Amino acid sequence: MKSEILTEEKVENKDRKFGSRLIYYPCVIDGKKALFTENQLKIAIERGKKNTEDFEEESFWEKIFGF
Repeated sequence: MKSEILTEEKVENKDRKFGSRLIYYPCVIDGKKALFTENQLKIAIERGKKNTEDFEEESFWEKIFGF
């Protein structure tokens, strides 16, 4: 798997409305820009922990070198 969202990358919500988040975590999905809130990332991480069978098995080289 090559997909990665880095939580060090944050963008400020420049046209913030009342009740909306101050920052978002950006990424690109199929060539389209996407923004996630911290809560959305936490939910996705928990889902990944519960459904490990849905991830492809890492190859020998991926386990050693991380790619």
